[in-house]
Amino acid sequence: MVILSWLFFGALALVWTGGAFVFAELAQWGAQALASGVAGDAARGLATLPVPQWIVLWVDPALVQTAQSMVLWTFDTAREAVPLLGSAAGWLAPLVWVVWAVGLLAVLVGAGGSHLVLHRLRGRIRQN
Repeated sequence: MVILSWLFFGALALVWTGGAFVFAELAQWGAQALASGVAGDAARGLATLPVPQWIVLWVDPALVQTAQSMVLWTFDTAREAVPLLGSAAGWLAPLVWVVWAVGLLAVLVGAGGSHLVLHRLRGRIRQN
C-alpha cells in the first residue's frame, strides 16, 4: 500500500510538471503574440465574422456581437499594455516554475505524510 501511494504521488508530480511546462510555454507564446500584434489581428478577424444561422437558435445574435466587440476591446486595450508585456515575458516563465516548485513541495509533503500514516497503520494492524 505504501508503494501504491508513492506511485500515485509520483504520477501526480509528473502531471503537475507537465502542466507547468505547458503553461509556461503558453504564457511565453501568448506574450510574444500580443507583443508582435498577431493576437490583435486574430481578434479583429474573429470580431468581423458573421454570426452563423444555427447559433440564432441557441443564443441571441446581439449577445454574440457584444461578445465579439468585447474581445476586440480587450485586445485593443492589451495593445496599449504591450510595453509592459515585454517585461512580463521575462518574469512570467520563472514565476510559473516557482509556483511549480511550491506545488511539488506540497505533493512531496503529502506523499511523506501518507507514507507515515500508512506505515503506522501497518504497525498497528500487525500488533492486533
